[in-house]
Amino acid sequence: MALSGVVPSQQSPSSRRADDAGVIDVIDLADGRRMVVRSTTVDDAERICGLYDELDRADRQRRFFGSFTPRIEWCRRWAGIGERGGFGVIVLVSDAVVAEAGYAMRADGDGDLAVTVAAPWRGWLGAYLLDVLVRHASSVGLRNLQAEILLENGPMLSLLCRRDPVALGHDNGVVRLSIGTSGTTADWPPDETRPRILIEVAGRRWSGEAAAEQAGFANMLCAGPDHRGPHACPVLEGGTCPLADGADAIVVLLDPDDERSRQLVEAHHRRSPDTPILVRRRSDTEPIPEGCLELDGDAARVVAQLVALVGQR
Repeated sequence: MALSGVVPSQQSPSSRRADDAGVIDVIDLADGRRMVVRSTTVDDAERICGLYDELDRADRQRRFFGSFTPRIEWCRRWAGIGERGGFGVIVLVSDAVVAEAGYAMRADGDGDLAVTVAAPWRGWLGAYLLDVLVRHASSVGLRNLQAEILLENGPMLSLLCRRDPVALGHDNGVVRLSIGTSGTTADWPPDETRPRILIEVAGRRWSGEAAAEQAGFANMLCAGPDHRGPHACPVLEGGTCPLADGADAIVVLLDPDDERSRQLVEAHHRRSPDTPILVRRRSDTEPIPEGCLELDGDAARVVAQLVALVGQR
């Protein structure tokens, strides 16, 4: 997946724990150079600005959602993200910055991540940096990392989709995804106070998500058991799903004729018998699954149904 031969050596890369210089990893590259990965400080602001200056217009659009090119004050604030509870890393090769990544703390208690890699180094390095962020977040007890991503940004979507994300919503060509830092799925943000609605829907997208948010709900959209990546659905494996366990209501929009969808509904009801579970009816003649409620028509009616069931805040 790497480009132009700038790949780690086939020998085991040398690594060491963070020292006084904030070094996280030292990796010997196949071309004889050495890559140093370390945490950022405000002194790295000019170097990070230099990385951004080298991005073309399309890259800046994907990173900043516009043609914005950060200047020194913006870069200084981002480079010092660790001073405000977040975490940032910089990647150096021959003393030149080839990538940076980090997460800032959100008001809901999750981290908000971003990754930037210079064009010649794209491939393996983005996935590696995401691993670094996830490991650090997990080590400090941060359960989730979120990211706003343009739907046209295929590489970043692919990067996060390898980690079985859930979607929090879509807006004007942008999706917000959340990945868990431990276990097999994301969790609800720890400081989320709105009623929580888990929506099981193919593609992690529902026509009613904006209306549900306007009604005061926090949405999590899961793609269902047949659309997960490397991890199986924890509910169907006899385990726990923090999204289902923490939901005030569960809406299942998956194919009602699919056997795994039916198994998922049954498992949700066994684990959360007091949680309203809204499902589609298979046919006019078949009853809905025991303990469940029938979805009441279109998206607007479903939102009204949710308001009646769990209220608003």
